Amino acid sequence: MEKFVMPEDHDNPAVFLHYTQKQLDWQYEHAQRFPDTSIFQKDRLERSEEARKKFKGLLDIPYGPTLDEKLDIFPAETAGAPIAIFIHGGAWQRGSKENSSFGAEAFVPKGVTWIATHFTNCPPATLDEMVRQNRAAIAWVYRNARDVFGGDPERIHVLGHSSGGHLSGMMAVTDWEGSYGLPKNLIKGSVCMSGMYDLEAVYLSYRNRYIQLTEASYKRVSAIHHIPSGYAPPLIIGCGEFDTEEFHRQPEDFLKAWKQAGHQGQFIELLGRHHFSVNNAYCEPGPLLDIIFKQIGV
Repeated sequence: MEKFVMPEDHDNPAVFLHYTQKQLDWQYEHAQRFPDTSIFQKDRLERSEEARKKFKGLLDIPYGPTLDEKLDIFPAETAGAPIAIFIHGGAWQRGSKENSSFGAEAFVPKGVTWIATHFTNCPPATLDEMVRQNRAAIAWVYRNARDVFGGDPERIHVLGHSSGGHLSGMMAVTDWEGSYGLPKNLIKGSVCMSGMYDLEAVYLSYRNRYIQLTEASYKRVSAIHHIPSGYAPPLIIGCGEFDTEEFHRQPEDFLKAWKQAGHQGQFIELLGRHHFSVNNAYCEPGPLLDIIFKQIGV
């Protein structure tokens, strides 16, 4: 596979960095490079269906008051196992816990409980509400891990891809102590792949037609504007080799700011993978799983 070439647009002014509106939209509209994204959705669903057949899960566990606030939990066999909480992508519009079970294939045999969060997509949810729901899910897991599925609440790691990478970044900057009365080091490690951490570009792109961010709200849900000065979890962040320039810039800029704040983090570029196949790296042997398992300590 060759890297995608951004269209030229010499006749229009730049609206963000050096990108014209056409070019900025191209950076964030995956359908321009993958006209039939449904094949990737179908693949994730099939992998997830196989995982649900193979591993006994606790399905549709409620963590909040709305019908969408549910978890699918695939416990490791050993009590006191570490926990990986996965936040799905889908441009904030698509995806569900039902097509996010696939990671159990790699994590459960390694002795790690796999949890897929379900939450309301946009629309009708705002990004603020999606952040709130995922924070509520993580708080629920911490409070209930031992009693409900025998997991270790002191070994929670949060993973995400694409828009789920954005949400995982927001989980990493959460004030768990001040906002939830939970330990400030609740998250022991964060993994953010092919995500977005400064939503100014998204705010200026075609995506804002359905996300409807304001200048105030895009800053509120941009992890790069909320990096804590105190504890922050070690970060694994990156993208695929064939992700666009913006999906390289976003993690690179966030990691730079993360380290400048005194926190630990590492960048990984998954060679030979594009935006959608990065998602599969969570269940296929390779460098991403290697560094995640090293971070978890299994």
